[in-house]
Amino acid sequence: MFMKRFTLLLTVLLAGLAASAQEIRTVKGVALDSLTRQGEPAAILQFFKADDASKPVAFTTTAEDGSFSHTFTVKGDYYLLFDNMGRKQVRRNFTINGHEVIDLGEILVQDAAEVLKAGTVTAQRPLVKMEVDRMTYNVEDDVDSKTSTVLDMLRKVPMVSVDGQDNISVNGSSSFVVYVDGKPNQMLSQNASTVFKMMPASAVKNIEVVTNPGVRYDAEGVGGVLNITTNREVTGGQNVTDGFYGTLRGMASTRGYGGGLYGSMQKGKFALSVNLNAMDNRNPGATTDVERIQEGGMTTKTHSKTDMHMPMVMGTVNASYEIDSLNLVSATAGLMRFGMSSTGTSSTEMSMPGYSFFYDGTTYSENTRNNISAGADYQHLWADAPGRNFTLSYQFNGSPSVVNTRNTFGGASAEGFDLTDRRTDGLQNSLSHTVQADFTTPVGEGRTINTGAKYIFRHNSSDQTAYLWDGSDFVHNALGDLTYDFYNRIGAVYTEYSGTFGQFGIKGGVRYEHTWQSYDSSAQQQPFSVNYGSLVPSASIQWSPAMTQNIGLSYNLRISRPGISYLNPYVDTSDPTALSYGNTDLDVEKGHNINLVYNYFTNGVMVNATLRHSYTGNGISPYSFYDEDNLLNTTYGNIVQSRNTGLNAYAMITPWPKTRIMVNGGVSYSDIRSEILDQRNWGWNYNAMIGLQQTMFCDLRLSANFIKAGRSVSLQGWNSGMSMGMLGLTKTFFDDRLSISVNGVTHLTKGKDLTIQSFSAGKGFTMNSLTTVPMRQVLFQVSWTFGKQGNYSAKRTRRTIQNEEQLNSTTTAESMGSMMQMQ
Repeated sequence: MFMKRFTLLLTVLLAGLAASAQEIRTVKGVALDSLTRQGEPAAILQFFKADDASKPVAFTTTAEDGSFSHTFTVKGDYYLLFDNMGRKQVRRNFTINGHEVIDLGEILVQDAAEVLKAGTVTAQRPLVKMEVDRMTYNVEDDVDSKTSTVLDMLRKVPMVSVDGQDNISVNGSSSFVVYVDGKPNQMLSQNASTVFKMMPASAVKNIEVVTNPGVRYDAEGVGGVLNITTNREVTGGQNVTDGFYGTLRGMASTRGYGGGLYGSMQKGKFALSVNLNAMDNRNPGATTDVERIQEGGMTTKTHSKTDMHMPMVMGTVNASYEIDSLNLVSATAGLMRFGMSSTGTSSTEMSMPGYSFFYDGTTYSENTRNNISAGADYQHLWADAPGRNFTLSYQFNGSPSVVNTRNTFGGASAEGFDLTDRRTDGLQNSLSHTVQADFTTPVGEGRTINTGAKYIFRHNSSDQTAYLWDGSDFVHNALGDLTYDFYNRIGAVYTEYSGTFGQFGIKGGVRYEHTWQSYDSSAQQQPFSVNYGSLVPSASIQWSPAMTQNIGLSYNLRISRPGISYLNPYVDTSDPTALSYGNTDLDVEKGHNINLVYNYFTNGVMVNATLRHSYTGNGISPYSFYDEDNLLNTTYGNIVQSRNTGLNAYAMITPWPKTRIMVNGGVSYSDIRSEILDQRNWGWNYNAMIGLQQTMFCDLRLSANFIKAGRSVSLQGWNSGMSMGMLGLTKTFFDDRLSISVNGVTHLTKGKDLTIQSFSAGKGFTMNSLTTVPMRQVLFQVSWTFGKQGNYSAKRTRRTIQNEEQLNSTTTAESMGSMMQMQ
């Protein structure tokens, strides 16, 4: 026995000595985009013996800044191969001999499109880039973008769902924030569904969905971030030839018309890009029938119809100047003007045994919202430390708006119900100033530390004057005025570590934010102020078991601050049968999120699957109840405990060079309960999209999509699902400079219009509603491309300001650094 143990020990020692005697050599380098000079994160690199190309001897992935390193113990001749889908193949030869470190320097990577003749591409570029912490949908390469709206495209984007009433959810949550070209946009965040219904998809390059926020992003937000990129990411400096490029487009549909212009130019180290769009849209009347039944026997029935006219103008300008190879300054400015005028008519009948009451109402509304944004960034790089950079950023946002409404009523007043005609003239504004500094430095091969600080000053104000009709004129009603100043000051610091260790990548960090909020009003509401701190951790790990797949696991804690529309104690009395108001005692909402992500791809197949779970113990939710005056009250409270578990999947199959098949969908289970209200609701939800894109004879491109969404649940009720179809044709001429497209959209349910049912139940009442929405329309678009096509858009710094809106808007995200490029 002793001899056996001694022999075993000796064998282990000899093996260890042999291993330690081997000479370890490190091969390193950095993969960069050939135009932007920015790192290629999570690119797959293969190593082969120079005389054996049958299979790689090793592989690794690049870090977030594009850097990589790998150790070898056997001398000889090798070569490195970069061969990712959608990118040109790069090969670099090297020899391992007596040097301890072999630096391969910069590996410059370019986009690839194999072209046989003008206008004919033999391999279709994937529409989705799959990464562990985000998905990017390539809108400009989707043939449907020629005639669709951004909302239509969102129905096809992984991790995003849009229900029959156009409510948007990201990663299973309605709490998200909207960015435009990497900058937060307050008006879009607050009116995402409405504006996306008008914004042409042809004005958008891609839609990025960030599902797992990390500490570099603000702590605000549960679901994620939608980044709408309208300008090309790449640019100039000294690597691009001078020139200009542009696209002029016009469109018309059975509901409206519009047009746009995109232009970009390069002159030496200066680059400029401009994107302008205008739309005029009319939505024919949607109708809603509501029946509320109270425990005491009172029944209220309301029928309403609304017609809307929605014009929109938006424009962005981006500019950059490359001082030298290490210093870059860039600036951006944007303007969006969104109008909505509506006329709504309603009839209401209230009845109970021995009593009935009836009245008609008309609501006229004029709403003009503007968003003005401007920002500047300075970036400095270090020549002797690739991957080290410092960025200083400033951003201004302003959202002035005018909201005027008038309500008229017909019918005799009853006790407890005020049917006096009323009017409100309102001016609202939201101003914010943000300063941010970020520093990134490598701390070893494939390892990086990020740290930064940020300060936000935000001021929301309202000056609304209320009037009542006295029989001959509107007179001032001071009790209905809404005048306030609401201040938000947020200071934040963060630090984050990320590293790549062979097949594994990790990222972890912590962020601390302190919030000061104060409210003051010259009307009837009492002032209040609060301040609190939030410590937000984030951690993730990625494993790449093979060159064609990776797996990521992440955890993050997110918060949602109650915004002014949730806190405001102002009582809205525009509905004679109901009251609505905020709650100044709301606490910050905290949500825990876990995501398990799997990505797989080959030349003909791409697959993503995401298993997610979220838990919120003090969720903010609206709830309703009847008071002693028989009026329906609606307010907000930290009253919800919610658990949501879901599985999302996306697959794209390219069986032939001119055929693309896409499947996108998800299923989730929600458990929502409130001990305070003594209510609980639970249920399953699903959504699915199947799409086909086929290039036919004469290069005519066909697109067909089928979309279906199941019933969704909330604390006090549910909404029914929907199904719809889209069919489009596109033809290009003159080497793709002229493009003509036609597209049709329709619901796939019985009846002339899409029908949506909903149900809710609260303390002492139940409510059923039936909404019909006209969905059918035909769209036509023509576009002309001019100038010398190239990459001339304004260059961007590696970091910039990324704000998140509060809970009354929508909300944020980013996490897990290592990822798989799928371009």
